[in-house]
Amino acid sequence: MTTSPLRVGILGAARVATFAMIAPAKDVDGIVVQAIAARDPDRARAFAETHAIPSVYGTYESLIESPEIDLVYVATPPVNHAELAIKALRTGKPVLIEKPVAMNAAEARMIHQTADETGLPAIEAFHWRHHALIARALALLPQFGPLRRIEARFDAMIAKSDAEFRWNPTLGGGALMDLGCYCIHWIRTFSGTEPQVLRARMEMEDGVDVTTEADLDCGGVAAVLQTSMRRPRQATLRLEGENGSLLIENPLAPQLGHRLVLTQNNHEAVETLDAEPTFTAQLRAVTAYLAGKAPFVLPAEDAIKNMTVIDAIRIKSR
Repeated sequence: MTTSPLRVGILGAARVATFAMIAPAKDVDGIVVQAIAARDPDRARAFAETHAIPSVYGTYESLIESPEIDLVYVATPPVNHAELAIKALRTGKPVLIEKPVAMNAAEARMIHQTADETGLPAIEAFHWRHHALIARALALLPQFGPLRRIEARFDAMIAKSDAEFRWNPTLGGGALMDLGCYCIHWIRTFSGTEPQVLRARMEMEDGVDVTTEADLDCGGVAAVLQTSMRRPRQATLRLEGENGSLLIENPLAPQLGHRLVLTQNNHEAVETLDAEPTFTAQLRAVTAYLAGKAPFVLPAEDAIKNMTVIDAIRIKSR
């Protein structure tokens, strides 16, 4: 059990940290962004000055070992996730790890094993799962009868540059890792199964997949995954049942605009939900969990299962 205030140390002066940790921390009681460390100390200092972070550490390890940190947030490229998460756990600190949790399922298992050994949480930051829209969609799904088909899509234009890790295969780049990991999580969540990969195709450029498509079998339910770094931003999840369908427009970040479209008996109804942003809801859930006040919605082994599907898609695409 962690007491308040929860002092967070960020590893990586990354853009994601600004909206996944720094912004929501202002709206969640009992949490303080205390420190930052990055590979480039100058970048860490500039990041700290911009966001009024009190402490800057010269190395990842010094931040991890600092007694002023209660929770380590790993916001580096995926290539560093396993090493840093394991170091933090062995130092006695829980970790919140940006998605995808690691480079592959083997690394995810190493993190999970260390968390088991230390008795500390290692949480993957799938923020989408904490929005009220998702709970509403899951509650509605049974009225459409047995699930028959799932279509998950997440595209986003990601400009190529030397500084963009998503265009670097050695850092864990590619559409599947950065965008498709969400599609897999959506499919697993709504099917309630661990999918088998039937077919997969990757369009490669400079060593990373710019577009990935895969056909999955979710216990007899057909699922299709599409993701690309070359198409305009689009995030959709379509669930077809025996008696109707449910379309979720923007399950990723509903706070930026969304629609829940219910189609049944030739009638279409549209719902929207006014709820706190996904990142705020995620941080609130993490703090409540670490304080022993509430269970966490994702089971500890969830990260391994998501990476297992990513690995299988890679293998099938070859």
